[in-house]
Amino acid sequence: MSMLAVRTVGSKILSKGAKEGAKKKMSKTKKAAIAGGVILGGKALIGSDGKPVESDATGISTSDAVSGALAQASGMVGMSGSNATLSGLKKGAVIAGGGTAFFEKGTGANYLANLQPNERAQVLLRLGQIPGLYAKGQAPTPEFIQKMISGGNIVPRAADFAALEQIAAVAEWSGTTIDNSIVKLISQPGLAKQFFGKVTTTPKAVTDFKQLEAQLNDKFLDLFETKADINLVKAYAKEINSLESSKSGISTQQKEDILLKYIQKKAKQLYSLGESGAGSTGGYTGIPASDKGALGRVVRSLRSAYNDNGIPVNEKRIYNDAVLSLRSQDAYKNVLDGITMQASVIMPAFKDFFAQGKTATEILAPYRALKSKITGIPEEQIKVSDLYEIGAGTTAMSMTDWKKAIYKSKEYRESDAFKQRSLDDIQTMLRAFNIGYR
Repeated sequence: MSMLAVRTVGSKILSKGAKEGAKKKMSKTKKAAIAGGVILGGKALIGSDGKPVESDATGISTSDAVSGALAQASGMVGMSGSNATLSGLKKGAVIAGGGTAFFEKGTGANYLANLQPNERAQVLLRLGQIPGLYAKGQAPTPEFIQKMISGGNIVPRAADFAALEQIAAVAEWSGTTIDNSIVKLISQPGLAKQFFGKVTTTPKAVTDFKQLEAQLNDKFLDLFETKADINLVKAYAKEINSLESSKSGISTQQKEDILLKYIQKKAKQLYSLGESGAGSTGGYTGIPASDKGALGRVVRSLRSAYNDNGIPVNEKRIYNDAVLSLRSQDAYKNVLDGITMQASVIMPAFKDFFAQGKTATEILAPYRALKSKITGIPEEQIKVSDLYEIGAGTTAMSMTDWKKAIYKSKEYRESDAFKQRSLDDIQTMLRAFNIGYR
C-alpha cells in the first residue's frame, strides 16, 4: 500500500475511531516500533517484525496504531498531516508568478535518497558553494566529501537536509526546479546572501591606538617641540576610530580636519589665542582662532597659495606657517607676503604682477593653454614649475618664443601630435618621389 493510501486509510479509520470512542493508550516505545515498521516496510499496519499488527496484540485500537504511524511518517518523510508545504501553503496551491506549492517537510531527505552516491556527493559540494546557506563551519567542503567517499558512504547530515529544504522553498516560489535553483544561487552569490541572510560582515579594521599616538606626537614635536597630552591623544584616537568603523569610513580630508582640530587646541594653549583671531586677508576669512575649523581653513589657504605660485613646500612648513598665522592678522599676511617674495625670486619678470596680488597660475594661464594645445597634455597636468623659464629673465618670454620652445621640447617629441606630423612628413616625401603611391 502506498503512503498516500496510508494517509487515506488512516484518515477513515481515525474518523471511525473518533465516532466510536475506541481510543486507548500505549507506550511511546510501542508506538515508535509500529511507526518504524510502517516506514521501513512501506505498508500500513506492518510491525517491525514484518507481521501484521492487530488491535488485540497491541492492546489499542487500529485507529490509534495508524495515528502513531502517520505522526512518525510526517516527521521522517514529509507526510504532513495538515497537508501543508514547507512555506505553510496548502499542497497544490498556485503561487502567482511562481510555481505550485508541493514541497513538504522531508523534501531534503527524499531528494538525496533518490540520488546515487556519486550524484549525492556532487549535490552536497554544490550546496557548500552557496553563500549563507549553512551556519558558519557547517558547509560541506571538498575535503569532507572526499573523506566520506574514502569511507565508502555518502551520508548527509541534518544540516544538509535543512539546506535542501531552503533551496526547495526558493525553487517553489520561483517556479523552477531544485537543481536549477542550486545552479542559479551558486552563480549569483549576491542573490543567495539576500535569500539566506547568514553571511556575517567582518568588522572594519581601525588604526591601533599606539600608531595614532605616534602620528600625533610627531606633528606636535614638529610644531611645538613637545608631545601631545595623553588625554588629547585619547580624544584624537577616539574620533579617528569612530569614523573608521562607520559605514562610510574615513576620508583623507576628514582625518586631516581632526588632526588640525587638536593642533589648534594646542596652539591656543601655547599662544593664548583669544576670540579675535586674524582679520580678513587674502584667502583667509578672518574667523576667530577659537573656531575649531580656523586652522583647517588657514592650512588649505596657504597650501593653495604655495601651489598657485609654484613654490615647492612640504607639509611641515605649511603646518608651521598656519599655526603662526593664527596668532594675528599680521602674522597671516606676513606668510602670504613671504610666498609672493619667493615667487618673485623664481620668476622676476612677473614681480609687478605678484605685487598686485596676482598668482603665477593666473599670470601663466595663456602659456599653459598654448602648451596644452601643442602637446596634447591636459592643462591641469601642467605645473607652474614646468613654466618657470617663461618668467626667469628680466622680461617675460613672448608667446612666439614660447611656441618655438614648445616645439623643441621633449614633451612635444613624445606627443601623439609629433608622431602624426612625422608620419605626414614621410608620406609627403614619398608622394614627391612617387614612391609607394600610384
